[in-house]
Amino acid sequence: MELIDLGGRVKDHPHMGRGASDLASGHAVTADTAWSLSQVLLATGGRFISGSPRARFRAISTDSRTIEAGDLFVALNGENHDGLAYVHEAVRKGAAGVMVAQLPAASPSVPLILVADTMKALGDLAAYRRAQLANLTVLAITGSSGKTTVKEMVAAILGRHKKILKTKGNFNNLVGLPLSLLPANRQHQVAVLEMGMNRPGEIARLAEIADPDIACINNIQEAHLAGFGGIEGVARAKGELFAGVKSWATLVVNYDDKRVRALARRCGQKQISFGRHRQALVRATHIHNRGAAGMSFTLHIGAEKSRVNLQALGQHNVVNGLAAAAMAYAAGCRLPAIVNGLSEYSGFDKRLQVEQLANGLNVVNDTYNANPASMRAALETVAVMARGHLRVAVLGDMLELGEQSETAHAEIGCAVVRLGYDFLFAVGEFAADLAAGARCEGMAATRVRTFTDKEAMLAALETSIGRGEFGSGDWLLAKGSRGMRMETVITALRRAVGGDEA
Repeated sequence: MELIDLGGRVKDHPHMGRGASDLASGHAVTADTAWSLSQVLLATGGRFISGSPRARFRAISTDSRTIEAGDLFVALNGENHDGLAYVHEAVRKGAAGVMVAQLPAASPSVPLILVADTMKALGDLAAYRRAQLANLTVLAITGSSGKTTVKEMVAAILGRHKKILKTKGNFNNLVGLPLSLLPANRQHQVAVLEMGMNRPGEIARLAEIADPDIACINNIQEAHLAGFGGIEGVARAKGELFAGVKSWATLVVNYDDKRVRALARRCGQKQISFGRHRQALVRATHIHNRGAAGMSFTLHIGAEKSRVNLQALGQHNVVNGLAAAAMAYAAGCRLPAIVNGLSEYSGFDKRLQVEQLANGLNVVNDTYNANPASMRAALETVAVMARGHLRVAVLGDMLELGEQSETAHAEIGCAVVRLGYDFLFAVGEFAADLAAGARCEGMAATRVRTFTDKEAMLAALETSIGRGEFGSGDWLLAKGSRGMRMETVITALRRAVGGDEA
């Protein structure tokens, strides 16, 4: 079962909307996941204030906009909204109960439950559900980049033979993960969960909720540096996953990443390593770039090996495939099934998606998110595919890098030139740093263009295309952090050259 993305965000929790989480229904429901009042109180330690003690709840909901009859409404609070303000709206729409951290001025007509912290209570409900499902194997993945791709690859492998639960997109925080796990029922055999973080301690709490049987740290890179005091702080926070799993869990370790290896050395659980290093149990050899068709490589698991054709671009996706293979192997999947699953995997929205515009310009949409490592990987991937043609980098800011922001953007500007790009269009607060790096590395000033807004960038791109500076057969990469929404540039460019807007 998948959960579907909405759009809204608030500052403190990316998956919270209007008294809600950013899931299409804000619900966690399947056929056999109803709750009794006593179960809710047992799970959360809440206090029953008023209403019928025999109440039952169809599902857990955090979204007052899409509440359904019979739901328990959990009123989440955020820096930019107060879920308490939507209690009576939820009741009007059919909520069978309400959970709050502060009593409303007027008591609702349905059972009212008081807890110290509704965010914690939501996680406690998910942890209770997980504890009731002893036969459910939970796989958890975190990392600075690639975790959503690895999650999807694991699902592609295990979903061929098992009933799996997974989250759609990257609903991976203190709201999204509980709502992803709550729909689990006795029919599910596997749950594949992604874990993200905005602050120290978040991964530890997510591990406590999900209680993973298999845990993978895909990599530790320069991402979200602002909240962690540098790369070592990121490593400590990611390490909370390995530190937080039970003694009989299996750790899946990126052998190519020295920081991940160091974290694993402190742990006593069974470990399965992956990477391109010859000492990794799950490794790749004879890697071949098939251009727009993806990558091929020989997958080794111990002494066994088989050829894989992966419908995903770039060398970094080979390593993501190895992580997924190692997780699936830890879950009991054998090599032939792993190979078949990886071969059936196809990329997804805003991750190195290739399209050709009406004028013949090849556009690579990698706008889902960005950090220095993923930015370099995308630039390298497109550089290889564009051999013999002009290369255009359309880059937005990499966010949340703290004191490293200026340096990191300048280094990416240098990489643009070293990889043979012919033009750089940069937009955002750090566009000047990208441009400075490119110019220092030797790119002509006339080919480096900076903008404060995407509308001005689009106009410049249209002008360059109109002048014939680049066009049919050439390659354009668009990438930036999620907050930059660089996909809107592609949509506008598609329209500008006469293609469909869809």
